[in-house]
Amino acid sequence: MTFAVVLIQDDRHRVVGTLWADDENNARALAPHLCECAEGGRLTICRTENREIPFRIAPAEPMKFC
Repeated sequence: MTFAVVLIQDDRHRVVGTLWADDENNARALAPHLCECAEGGRLTICRTENREIPFRIAPAEPMKFC
């Protein structure tokens, strides 16, 4: 599942990252590692997708087709 990590500070909501986790408990455990909260701030998560968004890394060298 895909989750948005939201920083709530001074009644403002700001998305600070995206997590991919098996369930909500794992996402809640990982969220504090993305962003440190200042005094009076807190992190929360919101489910954005019930599936994982594919993540693709481009190869270092271009692909060659024969």
